[in-house]
Amino acid sequence: MLKPLDLSEVIKYAPGAMVTVGNKNEYSLKLRGFDNRRIALLVDGVPVIDPYYGSFDLKTIAAGGVESVQITQGPSSVLYGPNTMGGIVNVITRRPGPEPRVLLSASYGDRSTKSLTLDSSYLWKKFGFAAAAGHQDSNGYNYPDPGGTDLARANSDYSRTNLNLKLYYNPNNRSEIMVNGGYYHSEYGLPPDLYGRARYWRFPNWDRTMLNAGGFTALGERSSLRFRAFYVRYDNSLDFFSNQAMTVRQSRSTFENADYGVFGIGDFCLAPWNSLKVSLYYQGDKVRTQDDVNLPWTTFDQATFSSGVEDHLTLTQRWRVIFGASWDHLAKFEGQSTSRVNPLVGLKYSPAEDLDLHLSYAAKSRFPSMNSLYSPSQGNPDLRSERAATWEIGAIYNRGIYLAGAVFATELYDMINSFRLPSGLRAYFNIGESRMKGAEVQLQKSWPWLMATVNYTYLDHLNISDNRPLDVLSRHNLTFELDVQLPARLRLGVAGLFASKSYWYDNNARKLLTIADYGYLDVVLSWPAGGFAPFVKVANVFDTYFITEPGFPWRGRYIEVGLRTDVLK
Repeated sequence: MLKPLDLSEVIKYAPGAMVTVGNKNEYSLKLRGFDNRRIALLVDGVPVIDPYYGSFDLKTIAAGGVESVQITQGPSSVLYGPNTMGGIVNVITRRPGPEPRVLLSASYGDRSTKSLTLDSSYLWKKFGFAAAAGHQDSNGYNYPDPGGTDLARANSDYSRTNLNLKLYYNPNNRSEIMVNGGYYHSEYGLPPDLYGRARYWRFPNWDRTMLNAGGFTALGERSSLRFRAFYVRYDNSLDFFSNQAMTVRQSRSTFENADYGVFGIGDFCLAPWNSLKVSLYYQGDKVRTQDDVNLPWTTFDQATFSSGVEDHLTLTQRWRVIFGASWDHLAKFEGQSTSRVNPLVGLKYSPAEDLDLHLSYAAKSRFPSMNSLYSPSQGNPDLRSERAATWEIGAIYNRGIYLAGAVFATELYDMINSFRLPSGLRAYFNIGESRMKGAEVQLQKSWPWLMATVNYTYLDHLNISDNRPLDVLSRHNLTFELDVQLPARLRLGVAGLFASKSYWYDNNARKLLTIADYGYLDVVLSWPAGGFAPFVKVANVFDTYFITEPGFPWRGRYIEVGLRTDVLK
């Protein structure tokens, strides 16, 4: 409906989600207050998380070829490996269907922003494929200063290319083999802090290569096994220049990082009322860093193991219970290895066919990132895992209207924070504690001419250790999406967001900064006609100046025109 280009534009209107952009020009995600270091991002089940910093950038996942995005918040399953404390975002790419598919999309917007994508799939007998390719480039964007003048955002240009291919083989109707290869290449600048010291930084390459293979097979009539092996490599170089024209390079920092591993999930039907799920997970991480060309390389590696068990019991037609636990283990490059057992229990009651009530609890952990463990400047190899305990009570009603709500509370312990030593140097320690509690409501209603979705999240949060609010978290967050069918086959998409004020602690000035509340509106008008669908998109309709992190304004009003066509129609 809204013609998104990447995952940041897909997920920003989701319940409980908040997307921010700041110092590294990364589009970061927060779910119910958890930042992206504590959230697992998966693409078809494969982790897409930088192994050194333990984080991800939403804009590196192209929207082309994406079928759906599954977001799990609160007490989540123990079957998906470690580091799922804040939730799981699983991007599901499109599978081939019985009808051949070739979709071509092209668009052009302000500041010579261009996009071209191809999405194709086909299923023939026992074989199939799904492919997606896309390229985007832009001269950057404008932003309105607080006085209302449109200014060009320095060093905001980019170029991105994304390729993905999945091959399928179905030897029978009870099993499947899949092989997947993907490549992402980007070049982009890092806009400076508006109020900080000028900097001239640029990524000449931020690349990711993905290879994975796996599938599923039935085990008897009601049991199954899913399995996958994967390899994800990151090749990134960051250039530092001494002049605004970026012609005199001071240094180049290079990372060559990789994740590789294997996982399997078995689903065993022990009885009509009892299902047992078991998972095994192994991941190796390897990091090579170089501070400048011709300097020595520094290498780190580590391994993560996880096993999980969940038992799903149907007690009666109305009562169901889930309980389980995972064992997670980190074998460090330096320092003592660490392990954690994380339990899960959930109770579901369905008093009517269209009403479900649930109560759940989970303990979760997050292992330290390789940066916090081994960084030459701040690393501490003796760090322990962070811990969290989360409760949730919720309900879903689905008769004529979809209404979902939840009340939740989380306590975080042993949070890893950077601490200034008496010598003036900094190091990471397990010294933080915080809490988050709140409520969430989602409302969806459809009419013949309109589909409407409204999400509201209330979040009360506190950094207990420092007795202040957590950074960049609004207490109130409201989003809505409208899909309107107009006369003459016109289709109007409208989406809006409002976030109340938030706070940011400036470690250098040692004071708490206030980030003003903000709101914005996106509109798309399209005209599907046969196999063609031209569209006009206006983002940030009212050209609102707003920031989600101090010193880094978002794009102002942006206008784009485009065409989407089904080549085979």
